[in-house]
Amino acid sequence: MCNMHGLWELSGGDTPERLKMSEIIVQEVGNKRKVILAGDFNLRPNTQTVQNIEKHLANVFKDQLRTTFNLKRKDLKKFPGYASTVVDMIFTSKDVSILSRGSPNVDVSDHMPLVVEFSV
Repeated sequence: MCNMHGLWELSGGDTPERLKMSEIIVQEVGNKRKVILAGDFNLRPNTQTVQNIEKHLANVFKDQLRTTFNLKRKDLKKFPGYASTVVDMIFTSKDVSILSRGSPNVDVSDHMPLVVEFSV
């Protein structure tokens, strides 16, 4: 199990530092078995950075979430992008089975929880 917190900047797009981050992630876990990588990547899933990781690990919530932010805690007038931005992600190696997944609507943080039941 690996946890990470990605580099922050408001656009959520690729940067040289984020691309390097994906190279390091792939280097460290790309060929290992029974990998679960989770965290706040601080970038959008449609970036080259995430695509680099997806070449080696499966994106558990790929295209299933509209946002991972708790919109009750975000100023959508000032930052409307929070309503349609996924930054929290979970990846697994191909030998990890996903039994269930979800994102309960609970107010415990400025991000929504991601809950996954795995079989390894």
